[in-house]
Amino acid sequence: MLMPHSEKRHQQIKNFLGSCDPQIILQQLEEHMNTGQLAGFSHQIRSLILNDIISKKEFGILAKTKYFQVLKLHMMNTNNISELVNYVANDISVGEASVLVTEYSKHLGKPVPPDASPCDILKMFRTGLW
Repeated sequence: MLMPHSEKRHQQIKNFLGSCDPQIILQQLEEHMNTGQLAGFSHQIRSLILNDIISKKEFGILAKTKYFQVLKLHMMNTNNISELVNYVANDISVGEASVLVTEYSKHLGKPVPPDASPCDILKMFRTGLW
């Protein structure tokens, strides 16, 4: 955010994000948000980092950290969870993926039928049946 405006700014940001551990940056941002220091910048930088992880499909970087919930909420708020659901179903578990879909469905105000199995929930999500 403090980089001068230039045509190289996007590449400089990309290089910065590629050379840092996103978890450490998110931790530092959390500290700044809690103290009120540069809170507006912190939110913008957090979104930038999360969007970079999403664009690279590197969900595993945050999978077993407390920031995975932040990533999930960010993706829910942008209505962009399909790739995350696929990642969770393939790399973690179908059950966890169905929990994610259920959370997202509730977020949209469209609760999943309570008797639906995890496989049915994923099938409904992937085929857009709700």
